[in-house]
Amino acid sequence: MKSELIALLNYWEKEKGIDRSFLISALENGLLTVYRKKAGLDNAVNIKIDPESGDMLFLNEAGEQIPPPIFQWQRIAAQTARQVIIQKLREAEKNTIYHEFKQEEGTIISGKVERFEDNNVVISLNKTEALLPQHHRLFNDHFKRGDHLKAYLLEVRKPNKGYYQLIVSRTHPEFVRKLIELEIPEIQEGIITVKEVARFPGDLTKIAVHSSEKNIDPVGTCIGDKAIRIKNITRELNGEKIEIILWSEKTEKFIVNSLSPAVCKKVILNEARKIASVIVDDAQIFLAIGKKGQNVRLASKLTGWDIRAFRESEYNSDRRPATMAVDGIDEKTATELAKYGFSSILSIAEADIESLKKVSGIDDGKAMELIDKAKKHMAKQDKGENESIPDSKKV
Repeated sequence: MKSELIALLNYWEKEKGIDRSFLISALENGLLTVYRKKAGLDNAVNIKIDPESGDMLFLNEAGEQIPPPIFQWQRIAAQTARQVIIQKLREAEKNTIYHEFKQEEGTIISGKVERFEDNNVVISLNKTEALLPQHHRLFNDHFKRGDHLKAYLLEVRKPNKGYYQLIVSRTHPEFVRKLIELEIPEIQEGIITVKEVARFPGDLTKIAVHSSEKNIDPVGTCIGDKAIRIKNITRELNGEKIEIILWSEKTEKFIVNSLSPAVCKKVILNEARKIASVIVDDAQIFLAIGKKGQNVRLASKLTGWDIRAFRESEYNSDRRPATMAVDGIDEKTATELAKYGFSSILSIAEADIESLKKVSGIDDGKAMELIDKAKKHMAKQDKGENESIPDSKKV
């Protein structure tokens, strides 16, 4: 029993990182429970275990060693005590894992594929295991047992909250942020800052960056010579496309940059509703919207604005000038409206009163009238004549 005990203590201390004194205490308490229940040991008697030799001593109230009670130690006590200590050890192991990995939450961890459970991947991390749920895997992730992988440590659960304490993700936007931070020394040094990240996992990610030094190009620095830095990240993400965007504190400029590679001609902001109407050349509309609408949707996520892309010919159509929304508007008023971006019926229908009041000659009442009549005019149009892009022309 002594050699078995010492081997058990050594294993849990070295392999699981659990303090030896805790192990000894747990074992002593477990043995006391067994002896008092099975052998009728007096409550005044305590059990002490020598941490080096494994010797078990019975001590009275005065701390003097006394003979052990007559008891079938090997058959009953050993079995029961083992069950008690293993339970305590498992609790201690979970607590150790929680405290050790909690401070690593929100970072990238590396591990090896151990096994698969219902399309979930169990990852070995030496002392413990992590779970990569199916919905946190990239659609083109294909692993086999023994493969090494990186993932974002999404959650460290407290003990007794699920079988797996560590939950990781490869689809979270922060996974890409952390990958680029590890790849770019200038980010680690604080010269370049990752401002925003928007992602469609497995397809496309847009990253907005900013440099604290004017002589350093943050976009070019992140891409690297011959795009080597971005290629390293793309390789880890199984070919997911990465676009580096120049962040700007000016909203219009940031929105224009976010729609790259499309070239924008004009941005009209509705501050109250956080809607940005972006005008592009007719030939640029499909580039601005992107495949399955990904480009404009990611740009909206990146900037925090509801971005709506319009063909220039549709937005400024001569057939539906803003002046037709209200009878009697003279040319001067129409010109003033256009200066503030209200050059179409749609722009007036979606405007707020405060924005229209900035136009010379328009007060609260006039602004409300313009908006109301513009909306009614829009409602009368056939679906194909709406100023928003028709469904048949959407990508």
